[in-house]
Parts: sequence; structure tokens; C-alpha cells
Amino acid sequence: MRAEVSLIALIISLIVLSLAHPARADEVYLKNGDLITGEITTSEDGLLVVETAYAKKIKVKWEEVACVASDKEVTLLLKNNDKIVGRATCPALGSIQLTDQQSGETRDFFLADLLGINPPPPPPPVTYKALVDVGGAINSGNTRSKTFNSSGRFQARAKKQRLYLEGKFNYGESEGEEDQRNWLTGAKHDYFWTEKLYSYLRPFAEYDKFQDLDLRFITSAGPGYQFIDTETASLFAELGPAYFYEDYDNGNDNEYLAARWAAGVRFHIIPQKIILFHFHEFYYDLTSNEGAYLRTEQGVRLALVKNFYLNFRVDYQYKSDPPEGNKSSDTALVLGIGYELNF
Repeated sequence: MRAEVSLIALIISLIVLSLAHPARADEVYLKNGDLITGEITTSEDGLLVVETAYAKKIKVKWEEVACVASDKEVTLLLKNNDKIVGRATCPALGSIQLTDQQSGETRDFFLADLLGINPPPPPPPVTYKALVDVGGAINSGNTRSKTFNSSGRFQARAKKQRLYLEGKFNYGESEGEEDQRNWLTGAKHDYFWTEKLYSYLRPFAEYDKFQDLDLRFITSAGPGYQFIDTETASLFAELGPAYFYEDYDNGNDNEYLAARWAAGVRFHIIPQKIILFHFHEFYYDLTSNEGAYLRTEQGVRLALVKNFYLNFRVDYQYKSDPPEGNKSSDTALVLGIGYELNF
């Protein structure tokens, strides 16, 4: 009984619509008899989005829509991916009529033949993201010290490929004596065989004066899996063989075949405001089963104004067989200001 009343109400509304003057707003009639007026902005993920003056955006399931009328041109996306432009009117339940504003030609469609109205534009073929962080401190008086740290990351992403570049530099002095100087640089190229499965190639190099490390060079390749990749969350893991080389000032050099394991996660606690991140990569000596190297970075980014953010990061390194006199682990706490650019 209730369904019959809703249907009668909807039919009466359509009759009134046909007798009245043209609508001054887009109108969406639902199968339960409700009417939504506003501006049809787009349709996405099976939802029709209507911008209203009284409730901002309203998202309606496409299967609940009975009829649509517009006071200006809209774009219909058909299931065969054709796009038709015109002004929409509602000739009958479950149908839509589109009128070309220039020629006056009309075409009728069933709502079941549509994928959506005003579909969003396709994503660009390649997207780019760049992040730059800078931090430091200067102390004078009883203690004289200064530190400087910087890092940068760049990513280019296409449907089948992803390129990642990174670099870091840290410098420090205490009482006029240099006590910190290190840098690292790396790259990674991913080729996606499916939406989630990819293969990677990663070269990586670093230098640390106070670890007596002239050069650590690693290159690795293997499969990776992208579990999640959205604007607010990302999770991936990689596993593969690696070539590992170390050149020390006052220690034995190392060169061996290693196994590499890596994983990274990014999660927005509050979208675009508070972001947690973690990355680690672990290398294990396959020739002697004795050497191991672990590098991690984790932290939080807090949005400030526009594209600027506050960055707090903890960098940790572990080396199972450091040169004599060196410790096996190093930890750095980094606080700085960052800038993010997406284009």
C-alpha cells in the first residue's frame, strides 16, 4: 500500500512538472516519491551527487533514481562509454530525454542504459608529487652547536609505472667541531603488471663521515604488491635479491649478495591534516649469513597553512657488523617544516 501511494505521488509530481514552466534548478525524482532540487554536479561510484542550498551535497544511489530534469546542459555517460550532451527532461518513469540546445534534436534513453550524469574528468595520464623538508637549530652561550637537515622526495605515477626519487642531507657542529655529516640518495622504478602486482628496480647509495662510511651502494630488484593506494592510505611490500657493497675508511669493505625485504605505509588520521607514515627496508647477507642492515623512517606530518606542514620523523639504522669502534645502531630525531606540491 505504501509503495502504491509513493508511486501515485511520483506520477502526480511528474504531471505537475510537465504543466509548469521550465525548472530553475535540476530536479531528481526518487522511486520513493521524494524530490531533490539543486545542481547535479557529478556521478561517482554508483552515486548521483546533487549540490543543494539546504543540505550541501546529497549523494543518491543511482538505482533509487526514477527520473531527472535539468535547467541547463548535462552530460550523459552511456554504458557503451558514449557521452551525450543536452538539456534533460523527464518524459516517463525510468526514462530521460535529452534536447540539443542548438539543433533542438531530442533523444530518449532509459536510465538503465546510463552509467552516470556529468561524470568526473578522467585522471591525468601522469601525476606528480614532491615533498621538501628543512630543519635545524643553532645554540649559543654555554653550549655552542648548530644542526641542519634536509630531505626531498619526488614521485611520478602513471597507470603502469611509478618513479620514486629521494635524497637526504644532515650536518652538525658542537663547540665548533663537526660531529655530523651524512647523505643518502635513492631511486625506485615500479612497473605494474596488474592493478596491485608490480616489479621494482631500486638503486640506493649513502655516505656517513662519522661511521667511517665512504660509500654504501645497494641495488635490488624483485616483485612488489600494492595492497592499498588511495589519497588517504597506502600500503605496499617488496621482496627480492640485492647486490650490497660497502667501502669503509678504517674497516673491512663488504660485498655480497643479499635478500631485501621492504614495506611502507601511509595513513591519514584526519584527511589532509594529520598523516602517519612508516617505511623500512632490511638486507640480509646470503653468502655468510652474518651481515644484516636495517633502515627505517617513521613519523607524522601535521598540516599548517596551504601546502606547508610540520614534520616530525625518526630515522633508525642498524648494522650487525659495524667497523671496530662504531656502534651498531644510529637514531636521529628530525623536526622541520615541509612543503608538498601535487601536479
